[in-house]
Amino acid sequence: MDVAVPIFSRWLHIFSVIVLLGGVFYARFFAGELSDRFKPMAYIVIGGILASGLYNFLSKPAYPPHYQLWFGIKVLLALHVFAAVILYRKEKPRTLTGVVISGAAIVAISAYLRAISLSFK
Repeated sequence: MDVAVPIFSRWLHIFSVIVLLGGVFYARFFAGELSDRFKPMAYIVIGGILASGLYNFLSKPAYPPHYQLWFGIKVLLALHVFAAVILYRKEKPRTLTGVVISGAAIVAISAYLRAISLSFK
């Protein structure tokens, strides 16, 4: 049972990111705009990302060198994604391009942070 909460938290974090970035990617490149029906789901998954991300960050016993630097950059990019999705207006679909680019950078930074965390003892 000791592993259930961390595994669920990690799953919730990844699932929420997939839903948010996948929805924005689809809207930008296939639908042309973000659907009004997606907004309530976006609020829910942003909450999931924030809650699970905070839990994941606080549950780590130690951090490797430079972790906080890259984590800070990741958080700033995530705040950009959240703000752009929450403040999205249909007359400005170009903002979705920035969200897709920021989302890709966040995923790359996350992979790097995971790699240095696994090698850190």
